[in-house]
Amino acid sequence: MSRKEAIMASATRLFAEKGFVRTSTIEIAETAGVAHGTLFYHFKNKQGIIYEIFQTNGQKYLEELYAAAAGQLSGIDKINAIIAFQDTYSKHNKQKLLIFFRDFPGPLNTGSPVAELIKSIHEQVLALIRHSLQTGIDDGTVETDDIEKTTCLINSMIFGITHMDLMGPVPVPTLTETAKAFCRRALTPGKAKVSV
Repeated sequence: MSRKEAIMASATRLFAEKGFVRTSTIEIAETAGVAHGTLFYHFKNKQGIIYEIFQTNGQKYLEELYAAAAGQLSGIDKINAIIAFQDTYSKHNKQKLLIFFRDFPGPLNTGSPVAELIKSIHEQVLALIRHSLQTGIDDGTVETDDIEKTTCLINSMIFGITHMDLMGPVPVPTLTETAKAFCRRALTPGKAKVSV
């Protein structure tokens, strides 16, 4: 592992445990086993570290998410693949997700490069959900009165489940299959619908 990778790994763990604001660059350097100056050789500041963490992990997350949906033919199956992917991803990447849920919204949430990066990643997730719904409308596996509101509702459900699982004060049962079944029932053409 390179020094830069060690710094990022150390920062990821500390940001997940303590939060961005309460973690110092000195602590990151000490935990990574590098000199404090070495940290600043690789990163301009602490914001640069979290930006790099989000950029690297966000790109990987999006690639894997898009691949999960692309492996399905029907729109409803793409939606279910997105839900299943988020569950699997959150189980294997708790620290990375904890940084996001712990610090956003927060001190980096107003016009910073980190906030713009998070916004871009979020917009790409919404675009994939929207595309999957449109695929379902086109292939007859999805019916919705308002694709934009349905996109936001599915996104909120997915990230709400993840948030409850990672940050909730009480244990949450695994909800992936329930969420998939709910979407299938709610979006299947010909069933009584509740307008969103």
